[in-house]
Amino acid sequence: MKISVDPSERSVTVTVSPKAYSDDAVRIAAAVFGAKAEVYDEGGRSARALTLVAKRALDARALEALGGDFLNELLNQEYRFLVARFNRAIADRIATQTLLAARGGETPPAPPADTPELKAETERLLAEAAEEIRRTMPKRLPPQGAPIRAPKEADGR
Repeated sequence: MKISVDPSERSVTVTVSPKAYSDDAVRIAAAVFGAKAEVYDEGGRSARALTLVAKRALDARALEALGGDFLNELLNQEYRFLVARFNRAIADRIATQTLLAARGGETPPAPPADTPELKAETERLLAEAAEEIRRTMPKRLPPQGAPIRAPKEADGR
C-alpha cells in the first residue's frame, strides 16, 4: 500500500493490492467519498491505483489525510462484505425459521371451515356484483367490424 500526493492537481493516489479489495467495496467507498472527491480507478494485475481528486483545494497534509480516510472507508466496506459472507448461513436460517413460525410451524392450522354466515355473505356480495354489472353494462354493443382471421399454418392445416 502506497500513498502519493500531488497538491498542484489536488489529488492523492492510493495504491492497493487488487486481491485485497473487491470492485464492489471500491465502488461503495467511492460513493461515500463523492462529496469530498472524485475517485478514479486504474486497475492492474499487481497493483490497483485509486486516484482521489479533491473537490476543493487542500494542502499536502490534508490530501494525505484524505487518502488515509479513503483507505479506512475501503477497508470498512470490504470488512462488511466479509462479515456478510461469514454470517450468510445463519442469516438464511433465521429468515427461514421466522417464515416457518409465521405460517404456524411444521403443522400450520387448517383454514377455517365455511360457516353459514360466510356462505350467506359471499352470496350477497356476488349478487351485488352481478347487479352492478347488469346496471352498468351497455345495452347494445357497437359493431366490432370484421373478425380477424388466424394466419394459416405452414403445414397447410
